[in-house]
Amino acid sequence: MEILLLTDKNNFFGQTRKPWVSIDTQKFISNLSHYDINCKVSTFPLVAASNEIPSNETIFYHFSQKDNLRFYIKDAAEILNQLNNKLIPSIDLLRSHENKGYQELLKKVRKVNSPKGYYISCIDDIHSIDLQFPFVVKTIDGSNGKGVFLCKNIDDVNKYLKQFRRLKFHEKLDLLRRRYFRKNKKYPEYPDYNNYKDYLEYKNYITKDIRFAVQEYIPGQLFDYRVLAIYDKYYVIKRHNRKGDFRASGAKNFDINFEIDDKLLSSAEQFKNAFPDTPYLSMDIIFDNRDNQYKLLEFQALHFGINVIVKNNGYFIKKNGLWEKVYERCAFEDELAYGLAKFLGVGS
Repeated sequence: MEILLLTDKNNFFGQTRKPWVSIDTQKFISNLSHYDINCKVSTFPLVAASNEIPSNETIFYHFSQKDNLRFYIKDAAEILNQLNNKLIPSIDLLRSHENKGYQELLKKVRKVNSPKGYYISCIDDIHSIDLQFPFVVKTIDGSNGKGVFLCKNIDDVNKYLKQFRRLKFHEKLDLLRRRYFRKNKKYPEYPDYNNYKDYLEYKNYITKDIRFAVQEYIPGQLFDYRVLAIYDKYYVIKRHNRKGDFRASGAKNFDINFEIDDKLLSSAEQFKNAFPDTPYLSMDIIFDNRDNQYKLLEFQALHFGINVIVKNNGYFIKKNGLWEKVYERCAFEDELAYGLAKFLGVGS
């Protein structure tokens, strides 16, 4: 079969060691050929500049954490999605990339077992959610624990998010002018106008509010699990929290040699099955002692960290209804090709 592979310039397809380090794209393409998958290679800018934008094709494409590329890719992918192309991963999974708020919405729609979470448009709206302090506040994007705060009260929320709401110097000067140095104005068309009311409304309008996600805090946690599903293969590491911190992400303190509960693997499989529109799913999973259930914190369908594969000694796969550990070290490009081929129904 034939697919359209969309990369960045110079065949960049992220990520491996770091977000700025590409996979070996030629090796990946070669691996796909072993499954009788032929790749046409292009980029989003070339596709967008074409007189005929592709339609009715199977498209596997890269994500990016660079803002200009991330939003460009989303715009172009939205158009490709309208033209009856099969996007892998789906457009919903692309919208979830670097958007923890959209993830919270999608987890609800997909009925995923997760800590209670909300997508908030601004600090004022936080009073409308059904969640008691303490809870976790997350900026929409960010990785390695950045932009994740444990808030014990509304003052904490304001303190942590204040850094994202600052006005620029010229905006502060303009507000000062509007408040104290404007002549009284009257508009016959708007009889209820007054300078002070206009000042307050304008101040509210230009204040840089930030979207963010709020998630229920599960107390007493010393670690979580990173599970990477490559179609039916599951790679697992245990990530320990930072010292004196509630976050495991970014601590770079993890285990690969520990006893793994079948219930964790079955829960990860259940989470993955809620996203049948991707060959891969990187999942941050936590165990909630209050109801003895594993819950999905966050997920990514592409452009995820790959230490869980390259530093591991094998993966788990279900055979005849039972989980089995396969001790095998695999190159990431090999696993990418395997997962995509299985997803497309051509894997052996």
